[in-house]
Amino acid sequence: MSQSIVAKRYARALFEAARDKGQLDLVEKEWEAVAEALRQVPEARAWMAHPSVTPEQKKAFFSKLLENVSELTKNLLLVLIDRRREGAIEGIGEEYKLLANESRGIADAEVVTARPLTDKEEKELIAVFQKRIGKTLVVKNRVDSDLLGGVIVKIGDRLYDGSLAGKLERFQKQLKNSRVG
Repeated sequence: MSQSIVAKRYARALFEAARDKGQLDLVEKEWEAVAEALRQVPEARAWMAHPSVTPEQKKAFFSKLLENVSELTKNLLLVLIDRRREGAIEGIGEEYKLLANESRGIADAEVVTARPLTDKEEKELIAVFQKRIGKTLVVKNRVDSDLLGGVIVKIGDRLYDGSLAGKLERFQKQLKNSRVG
């Protein structure tokens, strides 16, 4: 089973349990912290993946590290260790955040532009797309100097290509289709 499927299943279970206990925000912050710690300390990730490290050693490590976290976070991490699914920790955090944001009516938008957006441009873009999708947007602007002009907006699995290259490509297809008929 792929890591993404595993992460989605565990994230869904964690989300439902956290929602039932009224701990959505708390659990989200804890998983962000755990994932960030693993990103910041690659040696910890390598140690966890090493075959000679026993589940008991991993549990002892996490028990000390996670003394002040919720039972939900602690218990899921211990289950992941028992089932040798530690590689899914970061994916679970990402999937959990998506589920939590969905329940709050928030969507993340990746906006690709040739230059950084001004505050005014960002607000205008947010206003247009919030109406279109019916959710509050959190925008992350990524600058791609290869983009000649326009904007590409990715919200979830939807892609809105308003780039100059995208418009030219669509225009070219229209020309081809009009000649064929």
